[in-house]
Amino acid sequence: MEEENGKQEPAAEAQEALLAGKFKSVDALVRAYGELEAEFTRRSQRLKTLEGAERKGEEAHPVMDDDGLFRAVSENAAVKARVLDDYFRSLKGVPLLSATGAGVTAPPKKPRSIREAGALALGFLKNNE
Repeated sequence: MEEENGKQEPAAEAQEALLAGKFKSVDALVRAYGELEAEFTRRSQRLKTLEGAERKGEEAHPVMDDDGLFRAVSENAAVKARVLDDYFRSLKGVPLLSATGAGVTAPPKKPRSIREAGALALGFLKNNE
């Protein structure tokens, strides 16, 4: 509302200053308040669920069964690749397959003396009896 000399009333100026700081209009302010209220309701419901689970001595978050977890991982290629990569990195020893998919063979044992050759041959003969 403007006065006769073209200046706004002090109440209108205060309202514009409030809106100019963060919100472009009263509708934007109302919409933001609604979103804030909805988020508060969601968090309050989640807190109530957590408190109820704590009183019952249960886990605070739902646990997926094996089938549900398997299905969730199988449907997401990025998660599947990460799980497999972590698993293979955790394995110790000789890898089962190389990066190309070909089997990995152990390097040949080459005896350095006649005595080592005899021990290798004797071990081979004993294992194949």
